[in-house]
Amino acid sequence: MKPNNSHLNLFTLTIIAFLATNFTPLIAQDCKVLDPNFVGIYEGNCKNGKADGKGKSIGKYIYEGDFKAGFPQGQGKMSDSTGSIIHSGYWKKGLFIGEYEHPYILVNKTFMVSSVTISSDPATPPHSTIELSMESVSGGAFNVHGEIPKPTLSNANFQLGSYQNLSAITSQQKRNTYVFQNVIFPAHVIFKIGNEEVQIEFNEAKNYKVFVTTRD
Repeated sequence: MKPNNSHLNLFTLTIIAFLATNFTPLIAQDCKVLDPNFVGIYEGNCKNGKADGKGKSIGKYIYEGDFKAGFPQGQGKMSDSTGSIIHSGYWKKGLFIGEYEHPYILVNKTFMVSSVTISSDPATPPHSTIELSMESVSGGAFNVHGEIPKPTLSNANFQLGSYQNLSAITSQQKRNTYVFQNVIFPAHVIFKIGNEEVQIEFNEAKNYKVFVTTRD
């Protein structure tokens, strides 16, 4: 018995009509990379027509990693056409900022340490330093019992990294300053100030200034 072709044709037309009514064809989104170094072929996440999220773009150079609003932002790597890596680390608004997202991290300070301020300047290794200055509200002043002691550094434990020389500067009335010279980075240091501690991770080779204020 031969199949009824008219029934088959009607069934086929019904399926096609159902698909056309209920499904929208997937169209590739036009996703732009705005950094001229990487404009070309892009594959990855997109938002509002711009590369945003994880992606890879191949242009004059190749970038693979995090994007934000069309520019590299976050963690990623830049390489040339041969695959040689030019930069690998963190990016901000299209600019490479370094191997680490932050040059330093204040890990911990104990209660009697009221504040820790850290700043840094560029340095050329091995001439990289950590300058630690410490003072308290009343340290170095005088009362009826004589001079109130200034905070002093009792130990510096380099859990990672090292230094070559340490010099102390004690000429200021309320402040003691210590300079660690020829520091090898990254360095993870626990500074002991009497019974208190300040723990800092120094990720990049720079000249750091750390200012610690302790409570009375």
